[in-house]
Amino acid sequence: MAAPYLFGDTDLAARRLRLLAEVYAGATRTFVQDWRTRQSGLVVDLGCGPGYSTRLLAEALHSEHTVGLDKSAPFIALAQQELLAGMAFHCHDVERVPFPVPAADVLFCRLLLTHLVQPQATLCRWATQLQPRGRLLIQEVEWIQTNSATFTTYLQMQQATLAQQAHCLYIGPTLDAMPDPDLLRRRLSHVQRVPVAPTQAATMFWLNFQTWKHHPHVQSQYAATLLTSLEDDLRQLIDATRSEVEIVWGLRQLVYERL
Repeated sequence: MAAPYLFGDTDLAARRLRLLAEVYAGATRTFVQDWRTRQSGLVVDLGCGPGYSTRLLAEALHSEHTVGLDKSAPFIALAQQELLAGMAFHCHDVERVPFPVPAADVLFCRLLLTHLVQPQATLCRWATQLQPRGRLLIQEVEWIQTNSATFTTYLQMQQATLAQQAHCLYIGPTLDAMPDPDLLRRRLSHVQRVPVAPTQAATMFWLNFQTWKHHPHVQSQYAATLLTSLEDDLRQLIDATRSEVEIVWGLRQLVYERL
């Protein structure tokens, strides 16, 4: 049985995903537009959450149909509140195939494989859901660099907690080192630097922390005083009007094409 999604599917989690979508919108838009297929009749957003990335795909690729898949019923309910023309959402676990849609021209996932235990096996399954010459576009974390002790503490704690579920925060190097999955040919493997405003990063981290600070691993491994201090420090970074803090994401971008 798969471990639950560490960041949850509450209203707070949806708020964090909205902010994340804003932070990565530029990098994602350029990526998918550069690697779209000539015929983008059906684009499928894997692990779509509340649908923010799905709407970006629909607007950036002008696909005839854009479908979001996610196993969270609350997220799918939120996504269905703001439908664009040709858009649909289905509650479906993306680790299971077949998908509830025809073979796609484009499959897209962002920050999803980090939460899956067997990424290569998953990519092999996804390949069967692509049209010939269809493309799988992936964005995952390669590294995060920061000069903030608060951010470093948060990231170390998050990395350890994900590892308890056999998940990997910095999965980019693992994906880059993998052999091409069955039926797929690699077209791109590249790391893009994405600087993020410290107030935005602190807000995302604070919202995440509201969920996973209650995780059994966190409760057993870290003192309550440390958790309270970290939460307070993140809040101060959210409210800071001026800051010398810097934080940059390295996003591993991979493109596979169906043989």
